[in-house]
Amino acid sequence: MFFHTDTADAPWTIIRSDDKKRARLNAMRHILSHLPYPDPNPEISLEPDPLIVQAAHISLQQQTAATEQP
Repeated sequence: MFFHTDTADAPWTIIRSDDKKRARLNAMRHILSHLPYPDPNPEISLEPDPLIVQAAHISLQQQTAATEQP
């Protein structure tokens, strides 16, 4: 599904949710890191954890590479 629907105009983002609390916090960080808003606090890191939040095309590449390895 991601292969056909993940486009530059409408990209998919995958949030790994083994730990629900970390998944929710990183989902919020991902959204806030892409939205402009007045007076952001530079002391707060808004970058999501790349092990939890991934673009769909990157996740697909990793899954394909993992299944191709003997």
